[in-house]
Amino acid sequence: MLEGKGYYGSNVHKAVIASSARRYLGPMIHFVDEKYDNGRFLAQRIVPVLANDTAEELAAMVLSQEHKMYVEVAAAICEERVIWREDGVPIIKSKTNPQHYR
Repeated sequence: MLEGKGYYGSNVHKAVIASSARRYLGPMIHFVDEKYDNGRFLAQRIVPVLANDTAEELAAMVLSQEHKMYVEVAAAICEERVIWREDGVPIIKSKTNPQHYR
């Protein structure tokens, strides 16, 4: 994950394209706490970064996954499938098989 001042929005996608070392990027959903961008992570998707991708193409692919993920996470919260492990980490129970977690 790119961290630090200035790494948000299109700046992230431009930095990833500029760095030939990065092969993956993706959206993450986390709970909000008192610190900026600090809450417990709840869900993440991985988007491959291809050699010919532009920052704009990468941003569109990440946004597409982010939209799908928000629907899935909102449904999991509404259906009470988000549970908390003893160590405070949130996990989502599978909708089709409640014995499995995502």
